[in-house]
Order: sequence, then C-alpha cells, then structure tokens
Amino acid sequence: MRDLARDDLVPTLLAWAYTAACALPLAEALPASLAWTRRCWDAGDDHLPLSLVHDLGHLLVLGRDFRFASARDLARWPEPERAARLAWEDRVLGRWSLDPTLLDAHVLVAGLDPAARDLAVAHAVRLALARALDGHTACVRANPAHLRALAPAALNALPARFEDWPAIPDDEHRAWALAQREQLRASLPTDRLFAPEDLWELAHLKDLPSESARLALRDVLGLAARVGPVAPAVAASLRQRVREVPVEAEEAAEYPAGGFDEVSTRGSFENLVRSEMVYVGEGTDGAFDLFDVRFAESELLFYTRDESPLLDARRELTVVFDRPASLRVKHRGAPAQSLVMASALALALQADLVRVCGPTGARVQLVWRCDHPDDRAAADEERALLALPLAAEVAHQRVSLRVVDGVVEGARGARVICASQPAPADLRDAVWVHCAGEAWEALGERWPMGDGPSGLRALADAILQVTAQRATVRR
Repeated sequence: MRDLARDDLVPTLLAWAYTAACALPLAEALPASLAWTRRCWDAGDDHLPLSLVHDLGHLLVLGRDFRFASARDLARWPEPERAARLAWEDRVLGRWSLDPTLLDAHVLVAGLDPAARDLAVAHAVRLALARALDGHTACVRANPAHLRALAPAALNALPARFEDWPAIPDDEHRAWALAQREQLRASLPTDRLFAPEDLWELAHLKDLPSESARLALRDVLGLAARVGPVAPAVAASLRQRVREVPVEAEEAAEYPAGGFDEVSTRGSFENLVRSEMVYVGEGTDGAFDLFDVRFAESELLFYTRDESPLLDARRELTVVFDRPASLRVKHRGAPAQSLVMASALALALQADLVRVCGPTGARVQLVWRCDHPDDRAAADEERALLALPLAAEVAHQRVSLRVVDGVVEGARGARVICASQPAPADLRDAVWVHCAGEAWEALGERWPMGDGPSGLRALADAILQVTAQRATVRR
C-alpha cells in the first residue's frame, strides 16, 4: 500500500470515476460520490477508492432503481475493457443488488434529507468495505486534507472532462484504476454486506451521541445478536411448565385452570359441542347427512381449552449490574469486557421472554447498583447507551432502566445479579452470575466464555429454566 501524492490526486479521481458502473450521468452522480469519499477519508478510511464508494453509494441510494453503466455505454467501452467491466457488474454489483441487507439499508437511507443521507451512505460504505480492504496491497492511502483543499470549481469541473471520454483520463491512470478494481474484487464481501447491528446503527445514526458511544453500543448489540434466540427445546419446555402450574381455588374464576374457554370451528372430536350431534341423519338424500356436510365445510363447533392459567399472568425479571465500574474489565480469554457481555446477556434474556410469553406477557427491569462515584458514572453511561436500542420497549413499559445506590428495592419476579465478585453465602432467591475470567460461575456451574455467544446462549437458557416460576407475577 502506497500513499497518494497530492499532484496525483485529480488524475486518480478521474481514473476512479472512469470505472463507474452506475448509469447515472457523472455530472449528476459524481458530486455526491466525492462528498461520500471525503467523509470516509475524514473518518480514517482513506484507503477506500472513489470507484467503490461511487458504485456502492449509489446502489444504497437507488436500490432497485439502480441501472448498470453497460446498459448505456457498452458500445463506447474499449474492447479490451469490456470483459472486466461486465464481470464487475455481474459478480460484484449484481450480487450486492440481490442482498436483502442492502435493500434494508436502502430503505433506511433513501428517505433521509440530503445532509443526513450523505452521512448515512458514507457510514454504510465504511461498514461494508473498510475492514475488508484495510491493508490490501492494491489500495492507496490518500490524505483527506488534499481532497478538502481542492477548490469547488475544480471538483465541479471533473464531470465536464468526460464529455469526450474514454480519451480522458490518460491511458496509464485508466489502466491502473481498472487493474486495482480487479485486484480488490477477491477481497470484497460476497454474502451479506450488513449485519443486524450495522442496520441498527444506520437507523439511529443521528441519535448516537459520539463515535465512542457508537462503538460501545455496537459491541453490545453485535454480541447480543450473535447469542441468538432461545433454543426451541428450551422454549417448548418453558411453555409446557406454564401449562402445568397449579392455581389456587379462590383464583379459579379469574385464572381458569384448564377448563373450556370458548367455541371454535377447529378442534378435536373429543371437544365437539354435543348439540352438533342433532345433525346426524338429518337432510339425508343419499350417502351424506348434514353432519357430514358441516364437517366437510368446517362448520362444526368445538370447545377450546384455556391452555394455561399463567397466560393471564406476566413474567417479570430484574437484571442487576452490581458495581458496574468493576465490570468494565477485559479478562484474558473473554471476547469483550465483562460489562459488555453482561449487557448482551440481559438483552438476550429480554428478547427470549418476549418470544416465549409474548410482548404483553413479559417485563424486564435493568438496574445498575452503585457503591462508588465511579459506579455512578459508568451506570449513567451504560443506561444512556441501552436506552437507545430499548426505546420502543421502554415506551411500551416492557422494559425499565434504573440506576440505584445501595440496596435494590421494588424488584418483582426473578432476579439475576451480574457481579465481578463471587456470590455471597447468604444469597437467596436470585441467580448470581460471577462475571470474571474465561469462565463465569452461575447456578453451581462454570460457563466458558471464550466463544462469547455460545457461552452466553447456554447460560441464558439455564437462567430461563431456573427462573421460570419465580418470574411469574399477577398483573
């Protein structure tokens, strides 16, 4: 990788623009591409070539309306270049255009105002390409100050020089730009361009207070996404436990304990409404009676059972981050700080409860317990971070976020305590998670955290099974 000299900047920009695979006229498309490139370079990704920023950026803005340059300029391309240009459109841009995550990103950025859209497109290009191409020998490092120093008149003049292309730019720079793109092609992503946390960032880019906050929240959301949903077997077990919970006699009227609930046109024959038998033998004029006709037309009535008395209850879970400043430690063998992993565990537990109990049947409290001013500073920062992805849950009162000093009061349902120290001897009615080292201790076992997501997933499943009954409270 070499540095791009100042005097070579304009010829290189021309050469990159020459390879553009978007059918938009350069006079219309290039100013936006230059603005995106400048944002990428200013953010530290000065190895990204204008050619890639141009193509991916306009693909993000246009979505399904993106048109390939070959549809307009194929006949004007020199014969030696056609195969490489068509291969680029087919094997790179064609695959990207079919990527569902790119279409999701297009929906997020296309409706923004121009300033916000430029910021979002540049950020999306960085997320998709910067890491994949960092350190590639075919890339050149550019000085963003040189691009900022170009007079607007010089930038506006760039598209005008293409009225007589392909003679402009010169043969040497044109051949270099095409060869660079071919060398970079093998390193470009070919599957999904954007992860779930990338799409979340694009949707909330304006709300993130700083770059450090973005990176911190990205770590938490990325780890929580990789933890994945509760295992189907565990979810089925939790639902089965719900059905088997007994109900006190005085609550039977309010919480039906397995009785009949209503009638439906679907069900098993043992639950058939007895009055339906009057149609047997009626209206016969051959082999069929009214009962047979009603059965064939799905008009028979069946009683339906109330599957669970606890469907009218709510699962409440309190996750306590004990002394959060002490959890801001990266242990050897762990993929992230203990507080980041504990936050990801809490987000996974909240999502699992919603999956099992439904959006109206689960409530989670996240509490940061402080003993020291450092804890308060860390807790305020973490609360502000998690309030962003949980904004909708908080608004619907499915999640609450609190910072407390001393004893945690008002916790209902089950409690999970994430702490940097081992569990106290007098611990009762709570799951204590000792978040330290390569393996965390909880529920009398050690849970390896070297792989992060798999260890957190196994721990979350165990916590859900143990706290299933404690978490149930009446509305």
